Amino acid sequence: MRLPSKSATFWILMGLSVAIALIGISIARYFYHHKPEIPDSMEKSLKPLHTLLYNKWYVDELYDFLFVNGLCKGGGLALGAFDRNVVDGGVNGAGWLTRFTSRGSIWWDTWIVDGAVRFGSFFVKMLSYPVCILQTGRVQAYAFFVVVGVLAFFGYYIAH
Repeated sequence: MRLPSKSATFWILMGLSVAIALIGISIARYFYHHKPEIPDSMEKSLKPLHTLLYNKWYVDELYDFLFVNGLCKGGGLALGAFDRNVVDGGVNGAGWLTRFTSRGSIWWDTWIVDGAVRFGSFFVKMLSYPVCILQTGRVQAYAFFVVVGVLAFFGYYIAH
């Protein structure tokens, strides 16, 4: 058996839906224009079904209950609590962690890095102290040390 093509199926379904709509319109016209007592008696005998269909399957009431009054109002409270506790908690926790690590970094910089620099400068200053005694800035004193050095040098070679 060969199946109809997509376009043929489309036309068949479209024609079927139009036919069902026309049949429904004809039945409603017959009931409400020619025999108005039939809808009234059907309403009384099928009261729960009539109420359900009259209220559109209670879709609007269900939507209001679940979404408008439920998730929007209650969900807004839940989302507010989530924002206050989780999002703000994460941001505040990140701020606390940053301040905590910066205190450690400041301590390391003050006592280890700056301490090493201060110790290095103190060590160089102590090693250079004897040389500072000899450095007077007076050229005559430097010339005197050059002469003493040359005499010591010649004295060493003459003695050996």
